[in-house]
Amino acid sequence: MLEAIIFDYNGVLINDLDILESAYLDASRELGIPLSSKTVREFISYAPDQKRNLFFGDISDEGWNRVVRLKTKHYFEKADRENLVIPGVDTVLTSLSARYSLALISNTTREYFDRTFPPHLSALLEETLFADEVPKPKPSPEPLLEMLRRLEIEKDRCCYVGDSVLDIRMSKAAGVPVFAVVTGGNSKDELREAGADWILGSLRELEAKVRTL
Repeated sequence: MLEAIIFDYNGVLINDLDILESAYLDASRELGIPLSSKTVREFISYAPDQKRNLFFGDISDEGWNRVVRLKTKHYFEKADRENLVIPGVDTVLTSLSARYSLALISNTTREYFDRTFPPHLSALLEETLFADEVPKPKPSPEPLLEMLRRLEIEKDRCCYVGDSVLDIRMSKAAGVPVFAVVTGGNSKDELREAGADWILGSLRELEAKVRTL
């Protein structure tokens, strides 16, 4: 019997991937550092410290810190003006919280979550875990295994909900069933090929699906 549902954040609960992409591109452009939109989209789901090498190779600490400062500035200039919560998320989380323990694992940092996610929704999450709080972020299974320990729950009593190939890789390595929603950076074919157990067109479909588990 299902007892807990663990969510990814970007692309599942909030729609900020385009803003995040443009923030990186704007920062790199201002600093005169080459970075293509294709590269950002390919690695958008990785944790910030992973993006450092994937985006910029052997960049210096000073150079990376300048990128991060500018990227953060551009991100919040845009994000603070918008409601980034994906339509339907409020209703889905509220309904599911009455039946299941809800938690979140994200490759973003806590600062971004605290500033962008509505407090009344974050209050529905019993546990949250971010890239700056774990030694090895996704696609390592360690964040998910740590979350299972925090929730004191067995693998077969929970599921993970993500939008990226990284989410699926983490879940499979941890032995946790995974739903993939097509509201993020990877296509339905990519998610299916990665091994998602179920693919959803939107988060609104989740409640009916989990009742069958």
